[in-house]
Amino acid sequence: MNSNQYYPENTYFVSDDNLNFHPGSYSNYDQTTNLQNYSFDNYSQPSQLNQPGAGQWQNNSSTNFTGEEDEPPLLEELGIDVNKIITRLLHSLDPTGKCGVVLGDYDVIGPIALYLTYTSLLLLAGGKLMFSYIYGLAVLTSVCMYGLLWAMTDSPEVTLTSTFSVLGYSFTPVVLVSLLAVFVNLKNIFGGIIVLAAVIWSSSNAARVFVAMFGNSDQKYLMAYPCAIICGLYTLFILY
Repeated sequence: MNSNQYYPENTYFVSDDNLNFHPGSYSNYDQTTNLQNYSFDNYSQPSQLNQPGAGQWQNNSSTNFTGEEDEPPLLEELGIDVNKIITRLLHSLDPTGKCGVVLGDYDVIGPIALYLTYTSLLLLAGGKLMFSYIYGLAVLTSVCMYGLLWAMTDSPEVTLTSTFSVLGYSFTPVVLVSLLAVFVNLKNIFGGIIVLAAVIWSSSNAARVFVAMFGNSDQKYLMAYPCAIICGLYTLFILY
């Protein structure tokens, strides 16, 4: 086949004689030397990674990934401290006040657990499920008590959360009375005396904590009066 048939001018074909090659300025690439500089160990890992400076990155990267045994407990992740809850419960069961008062780091998990327990015991005692009423009463009384404390003092300890927490933990003696109501009929004079003692016990505990929050011991009995009314409202579910 004649190439000039398709390329008549034959301008696209260059003979090897017309190609001129010029020497470059690049040095020869020594592949053997390069491989010696980047030698590999038994684990197919560059030897430069075994130097002291490179190990720091490996240690830091390995500490970022922990196993399941290093994870904190679920309650700790949720911010629930069981030891603090038990401590506050024990302080609320001290009628003499010799254990002192726990201030700061107020929580609402303990009071909510107490209200749930109280509702469950009322269900066992008389077949009455009143969680919505009790929880609504707890929120309403906490807001009213917070308004009263806010008008009496400007202490930073007085917040809606701290008020709800103090009233909830001081509610513990009333919960014990509801536990007694599961086994004993308290709808009589004996039950009235037990309930009255629980109200005095709970109100004195709450008043002691509130007084410690704003540091005026002269107002202890003034604070005990509204606390007694609040605790008395809860005991009506036991007697009726």
